[in-house]
Amino acid sequence: MENKETDYKKLYEETLLVLSEKEGLLAEKDHVIANLGFELDKLRRYIFGFKSEKRNGNTGDNQMGLFELGVTQSVQEELSCSVDQQKPAPKKRAKGTGRMSLPEELTRKEIFIEPSESTEGCTKIGEEVTEVLEIEPAFFYVKRYVRPKYARPNGEGILIGMLPDRVIEKGIPSESVIAQLTVDKYVYGMPLHRQIDKYSKMGVRIPASSASDWLMGGWEQLRPLWELLRLMVHSQKYLQADESPIKVLDRDHKTASTRDRCGYTMLLWTGLSCLTTEKAGTVPVPGKCLPELRGFSRPMAIKYMNHFTGTIRISC
Repeated sequence: MENKETDYKKLYEETLLVLSEKEGLLAEKDHVIANLGFELDKLRRYIFGFKSEKRNGNTGDNQMGLFELGVTQSVQEELSCSVDQQKPAPKKRAKGTGRMSLPEELTRKEIFIEPSESTEGCTKIGEEVTEVLEIEPAFFYVKRYVRPKYARPNGEGILIGMLPDRVIEKGIPSESVIAQLTVDKYVYGMPLHRQIDKYSKMGVRIPASSASDWLMGGWEQLRPLWELLRLMVHSQKYLQADESPIKVLDRDHKTASTRDRCGYTMLLWTGLSCLTTEKAGTVPVPGKCLPELRGFSRPMAIKYMNHFTGTIRISC
């Protein structure tokens, strides 16, 4: 048999490869051991260590505190008392409002639901009451005043009942319709054209001119209250006012540059409660008290507040 020569170079390379693989395995094991040791240390601190970061007060008799050097016991007590007094009071947790309660003054319509099975021989032991909030949408209806006519004997004339007073004599709308138009426009900010569109979908078509006339008719009935409100304003000694410009469309002018005019809205209050609101150029500030007012403000101020003798504070 022929003796083959040993390839030492190849054996050396294979040995280096095996050693590198073993070194990689050892490094990986060292990394795992280090992680396990770290986790074990955390577990020991969690089980056997302190649950808080506060300093342990069980020190030896001969061991002095780190922050107590040069501080007497009385000073420590005073400092602790002052710190306790400065601590904010703990806020009380707000109680939940729970389910909304329905107002007691609302009308209740009761609907009784009996079991589908026969209750013969059963004894009533109570009731389960469930309340559901309902709403009935507004609707139009026609109120007819029927007045029979009677002829007096001997041709002395005709006897007939008198119609009740209305806001607009011989007009179609009643007080409820005018009140609804006024409240929706001035309280809830719904313009007339939106109200007209809403009512047309309910089957009643109101012309824009008629709706405007109805509003003005309601205003004429409220004029006595307006005059009383003016007297209340004039009787005050001190008023606060705020003026804001508003755009007013003037239909008498043909060109766009002159159609858009500037009016004013002035709110008056006593500081505690609102008194009145002047609109469309009405600025109730006396010109003799504030001579710097010009343009629309000055004539309207003289017109509406000429008899006011108190003091008005206005924002410039």
